[in-house]
Amino acid sequence: MKPLQTRVCATTLAAAAGLLQPSVAHADDSQFWLELGTKGMIAPDTNLQFKVEQRRQAGPEEYIVAATVERAVAPRLALGGGAEIHDRGGKTEVRPYEQASYSIGPFAMRTRLEERFFDDADHMALRLRQRVQLRQPIAKNLTAGASAELLYQLRAPERGGPQRIDQWRFGAGLTYRARENLELAAGYLFVLRPRDGADRRTHVPQVGLTYRF
Repeated sequence: MKPLQTRVCATTLAAAAGLLQPSVAHADDSQFWLELGTKGMIAPDTNLQFKVEQRRQAGPEEYIVAATVERAVAPRLALGGGAEIHDRGGKTEVRPYEQASYSIGPFAMRTRLEERFFDDADHMALRLRQRVQLRQPIAKNLTAGASAELLYQLRAPERGGPQRIDQWRFGAGLTYRARENLELAAGYLFVLRPRDGADRRTHVPQVGLTYRF
């Protein structure tokens, strides 16, 4: 591994270790996320990704439908956007977003701005997401991956709500190409929601199936 890659990995792991240290008070829960998706090129340098997702958790389950379109505008740089619809127990969130993705070697970085519309919210909320992802082939048809993501609340759905770190997410997993156009993925995601005096930690096993066209 190159020196730059080594430094980035070491920094990410150090940050994750610090966040995993016991806090004064926290609540732990678990979820299970199942995702079915398809992706492929719909025009020169333009990709479409569509997915449906079920999040099994305590209380009502959450269902998500999402679509993203990205276009390569320069070597290693793509711009795009999309939308997600979330439903949990009959309450809906509509979430359009814009994003920029940049890749260098095995690393991929994504910046996303989300506009969030909730049922009965005072106004539109805004959230900024910054993700760094590493993917590396480790065997024939098998790729390992790891990621770290910061989700920052720029504007809360309630008037006068705080600007703050909404979540930290750390993930790791494996992707297996079962066929030329079919991928199976399994992984684990740790989600930390920092809150004054009561952090919430969520452990998420994940399973996914993606068809490439």
